[in-house]
Amino acid sequence: MTQRKMVGWSQEQLAEHSTVSVRTIRNLETGAIKNPRRSSVELLVGALFAAATNRDDTLLSQVVHAGAPAGLPPTRPEPGFPARVAELPDNARWRGLRPKTDITVGRRADLLHVVTALRPGRPLVLTGPAGVGKTRLALDSAAHLLDRFRDGVVVLELGSVTPEAVDPAAASAQAQRALDALLRGFGRDPRTGPELQLLLVVDNAEHVIDTVARQVRTLLARHPALHIMITSLRAPAGVPADLWEVSPLSVDHPDGPYGCPPAAELFCHRVHSVAPTLDLGDQMPQVVELCRRLGGLALAIENAAVRMRSVPLHVLVDECRVLPILGQEEVGGLSHHRSLHRSLAWAYGLLDERQRRALRRLSRFPEEFSIDDIRQEPVDGGGPAGREPSRNLDVLAELVDFSVVQVNRGHQYAYRVPRMMREYVNAIPA
Repeated sequence: MTQRKMVGWSQEQLAEHSTVSVRTIRNLETGAIKNPRRSSVELLVGALFAAATNRDDTLLSQVVHAGAPAGLPPTRPEPGFPARVAELPDNARWRGLRPKTDITVGRRADLLHVVTALRPGRPLVLTGPAGVGKTRLALDSAAHLLDRFRDGVVVLELGSVTPEAVDPAAASAQAQRALDALLRGFGRDPRTGPELQLLLVVDNAEHVIDTVARQVRTLLARHPALHIMITSLRAPAGVPADLWEVSPLSVDHPDGPYGCPPAAELFCHRVHSVAPTLDLGDQMPQVVELCRRLGGLALAIENAAVRMRSVPLHVLVDECRVLPILGQEEVGGLSHHRSLHRSLAWAYGLLDERQRRALRRLSRFPEEFSIDDIRQEPVDGGGPAGREPSRNLDVLAELVDFSVVQVNRGHQYAYRVPRMMREYVNAIPA
């Protein structure tokens, strides 16, 4: 409703521009629909984005669009599209991990949704598979929102904190010390002092999710207008929150100013940064095929692009040495984000043994499977599925919550293990 009113549209006008029915829009705004279809959300976001850019919306005009690298057709930048994060001033209004300043590719709908959906007192949780780009989206969104907050942006990065499954007390103490250190610069105790007007980004929360839930509840009890964004493979329990699933980049449909799929655009931009003279203009079908084999995961695509410094594209595609690409180190990355292999191992390591058995079984299913497939076979190694049919559905729900199984939600739900996770799991010795 807030975004619609910002552009001055009625529900009927939004329905006309988005092709989403007035009834659906009304149900979304009143909360009658709790889990909208992603296709409906994207249609609505696209319509609102177009309206915002036509009005020269200042929020989406904070950045400039860089020129296209060799291999991408030249085009005029989309008006107001935040393709590059502006250089942040080195001052006290930004604490913690800072965003990259290069091109943001293929995330127009995600970025617009995040910057418009963030609400005071209700965390926004970005979920999605390992390596999909949750951290990048969160930091880019925070950069665009910086001027909205008197006290600025604080980024609490929890990747190095001891997992709760290993030592709950140590996890809680380490996370609290990290938060207190970031907030100490305000000159007051954030738990007892005056109201904070800032955006708190909690990054990599999945292994300390109960600790994060407690921290969030404590902070919101004292600062009910606090804005909080969380990136995690799973959502915290016991904290009312809005969820946004960050999906892999599209490899099939052009969705941007260059007329090629976002995954291919990202690959070309990253190749341009490591090999500026390399022209991929006549190799776009191979680029798209490589991105498809990498499952549209941003980290895998970026790591493959780095390989182009030493290996030609046709070799990458023909041999598709996925596991070496997964192991490519990203200089300056976080401890478990230096390579996609580590990110996948991190996500897999969060599962208990029952969930791991189920994921290994599902990784041998067809690339896309249905609820009927789940019902027919035991997936957790606990005996015939027919004896306890609900057990398969329970473990499936757990794997979806951990973002290691993706769901295409429609009249009939379709499930899949992300391609890179499937490669990783199938490479584990039995």
